[in-house]
Amino acid sequence: MTLALAAVSGILATEIGWLPTQGGWFLPVTTALLIAALITGRAWLLIPGSALVFACIHSIRTDETFRHPLRLALQQQDKPVPATIRGSLLPEFDTSTDERTHALCTTQKIEIPAAGIVIEQTATLLVRLPKGVRFPGAGVYELHGSIYLPRTASNPGTFDAQEYSLRMGRVARFDINHLQRLSGSGEAWWCAFLERAELCRRWISRQLTQDLEEDPQTVAVLRAMALGMSAEADDEIEDAFRNSGTLHVFAVSGLHVGLLGVIVLMLLRQTGTPRGMSLWIVIFIVFAYAFVTGWRPSAARAAFMVAIYLSATLMDRESSLQNSLGAAALLLLATDSNQLFMPGFQLSFGVLWFSTLGAAPLLKRMLPFTRLDPFLPPQLASWSQRASSKCRLWFATTLSVSFAAWIGSLPFILGHFQSITPVAVIANCVLVPLSSLCLGATCLSLCAAALHLTGVQIIFNNVSWALAKAMIASAMWFAGLPGANFHFQPHTSHTPAPAVWHVLELPYGGAANHLRIGKTHWLFDTGGEDNFRRVLRPYLHSNGVDSLTGVFLSHNDADHIGATGQVITTFDTPLLFCSTQEPGLHDSSRSALRLLLDHPHPPSLRKLHADEQVTLSDAREFKIEAQVLYPTQQVQNDRGDDRSMVLMVHLGPWRVLWISDTGWHAEKALCSNSVDLHCDVLIRSQHEVDLSTSAEFLLKTHPQIILCGSDARAVETTLPDSLIQRAKELNIPLLDSWSTGSIDLQFHQDELRIVTSRSKQLRVLKPR
Repeated sequence: MTLALAAVSGILATEIGWLPTQGGWFLPVTTALLIAALITGRAWLLIPGSALVFACIHSIRTDETFRHPLRLALQQQDKPVPATIRGSLLPEFDTSTDERTHALCTTQKIEIPAAGIVIEQTATLLVRLPKGVRFPGAGVYELHGSIYLPRTASNPGTFDAQEYSLRMGRVARFDINHLQRLSGSGEAWWCAFLERAELCRRWISRQLTQDLEEDPQTVAVLRAMALGMSAEADDEIEDAFRNSGTLHVFAVSGLHVGLLGVIVLMLLRQTGTPRGMSLWIVIFIVFAYAFVTGWRPSAARAAFMVAIYLSATLMDRESSLQNSLGAAALLLLATDSNQLFMPGFQLSFGVLWFSTLGAAPLLKRMLPFTRLDPFLPPQLASWSQRASSKCRLWFATTLSVSFAAWIGSLPFILGHFQSITPVAVIANCVLVPLSSLCLGATCLSLCAAALHLTGVQIIFNNVSWALAKAMIASAMWFAGLPGANFHFQPHTSHTPAPAVWHVLELPYGGAANHLRIGKTHWLFDTGGEDNFRRVLRPYLHSNGVDSLTGVFLSHNDADHIGATGQVITTFDTPLLFCSTQEPGLHDSSRSALRLLLDHPHPPSLRKLHADEQVTLSDAREFKIEAQVLYPTQQVQNDRGDDRSMVLMVHLGPWRVLWISDTGWHAEKALCSNSVDLHCDVLIRSQHEVDLSTSAEFLLKTHPQIILCGSDARAVETTLPDSLIQRAKELNIPLLDSWSTGSIDLQFHQDELRIVTSRSKQLRVLKPR
């Protein structure tokens, strides 16, 4: 464990830049330390030696990913660029990806003609085959298509796809248009092994769900627990496990691998198998299970931990959990030092380490509660008294382990997810035993399937189904308890600004804005339903938001208000505001707003007419109001974009004009109106087909800055060149969230500070 901690310090020092490994001193010093430790027998010399060795390993790993020439070249491109690649392919069986087949490509040569770049340094890419094309088999191929980097996190608190990809060893992504097989060489044996593991996983999936086809939601939970196929599970069920702090029992994790090892060992003991052979069988099965479930990092870590812990017994050594943890950490970090920065690695080792340290003292304090009456001789105790004592001992043991694990996970959960789930201490005492029984039933079901005992298999399948239903009900009940979970904002600077407006960057024409006024929170549009889990909810939770005061809905467009139902469910039923023209007379019954209003328990919706004002804060020193400018009662457009609600938000001395997707018709109506359109900040999105933000409209509004939401991947959502040119001619700064990332506006009485998340720009405006 000491050497593992030294290795961690070496990796962190290299990552931060405190320990340069490029100089000529590094290798001689490291070698001298290790030789001195071996010759003199002074074990303490291994500590700095371990730190330097792993610093070198991490430096090499960083050169292969973060500092790879391909990544450095693609950082200059904001769109996919055509490229030709020669390399070998391996299948990537990932159930969480889209419908296209994925593979991993180890490149031999990369050509990007448009940039005149030829790279022969090896790189690993995640590639997508054309639609309908299955994996063609192992071999060396010439691939033609587009290469690009995954998007970096554009919004605070959201998943950073680019960093995750690099930590996984994948430098870039490549979409294949067509491919040509050059030779049959390559990693054919490894490809065959992966395909065999996938076939095995499909067979297990079929066997576990036999006779359960009528309940797809519970079947999806069983598949997630047993095989890691969590993409099929219902979002509401997954949220229940997450909010109850028991997500580790929902998907394949180290818990499942460890439980499987215990279950197999118990079954082998019943058959009279010798202990040494039983341990070898357990090690084989946990590694096989890790491969069948897709060799996920969590399963791989647990397999190594189990193997190292059991190997002590095989070599007639006393098993030490701390020693085994340290050895497993050294082994895993030696193969891939980037695992140190993955939340799963930190949680696995941190929780298990703290559990070994903290569970025993906690249990010792609870032992008096578990014992029989000290004045009652054990021989005279009744069976009910002895059973009660054993039950109390089991509960005390489970509770002490659960509490120690929760304390150990707390700093990592706070750091990565900004959340605390106190209910997890009790919830795990219920769900972990249930998951153990459920996994045991699935193991017995598979044994029966292998022996062609269909009737027995169906019985065990129904037992596991009943246990999974109990787990779902328990998770939902615990998650629904008051104070079950809440969120903090440890990474958010506590700005003294009376109001902070945040423009989120959403893909494909979506829009969502968050306004914080003291301790109250408002949304201006919610974005699409698909973006709620990926962007809006993580962003709000990372800012410590657990409830919203109100939501303004611009128009009946799924990309703008599609997540309203999820927002209502998650954030304490905020007030909803829309214009009097919503929903439109000819809007589909499946449109976002009509679905909300047709619900058996529709939300409270206040319709605002033109010139109506809504007070957001009545603080005397910094009053905030939203005034409706458009649409008027005369507007009867079938197209939602043409009746988008336009608001003038007054924040103290500042004026923010929020126009959403309005186009030419709305702008003409506003310009012909007598209302004062002058503003300091103009926030706009992209109209579906119409021209918008004309020169006349810009002269009428005269903003100090324009904030735009766009997406360069589609023509209809790309920022128009004409708008860029008009803004330049009028000397109006323009910020596009596609390039800058989300935009933060901090409103003070005497200044407005505008900060972008990705490009790190800072602009300061003064009130007129």
